[in-house]
Amino acid sequence: MRKKILHIQVLPQMSGVQKISLEIFKGLDDGVYDKYILFSEEGTEANKELCRDLFNKAGAKVLFSKNLKREIGSSDFAALVEIYRVCKKEKFDIVHTNSTKPGIIGRIAATLAGVPVVVHTVHELAFHNFVGFPKWQFYWLCEMTASFFCDHIAMVSSYYSKYFGWFKKKCSVIHNGLDFTSFPPAKEKIPSDNVKVLFVGRLEFPKNPITMLKAAEIVLREYPNTLFTIVGDGAYEDECRGYVEKHNLENNIKILGWQENVFEYYRTHDIFAMTSLYESFGLIFLEAGFYGLPVAATNVEGVPEVVADGETGLLCSPKNPEALAENIMKLISDKEMRVRMGMAGRERVTTMFNSDKIVGRYSELYNKLYEKKSGKNNTDRT
Repeated sequence: MRKKILHIQVLPQMSGVQKISLEIFKGLDDGVYDKYILFSEEGTEANKELCRDLFNKAGAKVLFSKNLKREIGSSDFAALVEIYRVCKKEKFDIVHTNSTKPGIIGRIAATLAGVPVVVHTVHELAFHNFVGFPKWQFYWLCEMTASFFCDHIAMVSSYYSKYFGWFKKKCSVIHNGLDFTSFPPAKEKIPSDNVKVLFVGRLEFPKNPITMLKAAEIVLREYPNTLFTIVGDGAYEDECRGYVEKHNLENNIKILGWQENVFEYYRTHDIFAMTSLYESFGLIFLEAGFYGLPVAATNVEGVPEVVADGETGLLCSPKNPEALAENIMKLISDKEMRVRMGMAGRERVTTMFNSDKIVGRYSELYNKLYEKKSGKNNTDRT
């Protein structure tokens, strides 16, 4: 029997969360599933077109919501009604929401519309250590309320399990994964004294890029030939560029802005560094690991489930440029450690976090929940 499935996202752009929906859709059998994905209309036309093209190739029809927005606002109730009507009209068998905003609105709308199976994936939480009262309590209440309106909650890291004790019977951990067979092949890395350190991420508060620059400045005092490459854009980009200019670091720190193709940077650098304040999982660590880059990063949320401290990288506390710099310098000074951790990282990500595993887990989950609901409905009719 064919199943009609809808994924709900927010922004139509191919960042981490959207990539996971794409991987799931690529892996689901077209002969079994009619696939749909709904995005907000927010975003650039170029990003919308890219999403439409990629998801169409994966056999999915792309829908856009005029009321679903990233920020909390007056349109939220209209978005709930809109998604409710879409679910009623299309008669989906499964609705799978992703992240906080679509997870709250989408779960309630789908359940009220009578969708048999509603699944939610916690890719991140709005109530983290850097949100104060009363926002933390408000976001927590919204998340807990919405959790009553679904059949299953999947979390991308076990770190989040502590928040869902009320719902532990319908929770599981399903780590993210990528299709590494689609990546350009890795280049053989020859250890050099002129080490290149790579940062890939949004230049915004969660990634804390100024700490990265402060750590780089410390490293350069001891290892002046080191080159740091910053790939990404965002609200902090001007501040980052200003810091580099003010401290005369232009020769050693290159801020490249947004890049469509980051693979070449992974292939040509020696160390991957990240300064996240909070990070549910981090697909960037999978990309870096595939290309054999040892990691220097912060020990926050789901990061230690991806980066094995002391085995595939070195972790430290957040907002600590001195500790991060120390870990980067350990990797710079020890070529054998870089090679060993890089090889271990590649083995870890390709065996534990490949797309086949994530698709298999979600496919099994969809089937199990749908069969359970179908059996219950049949019993109720007799």
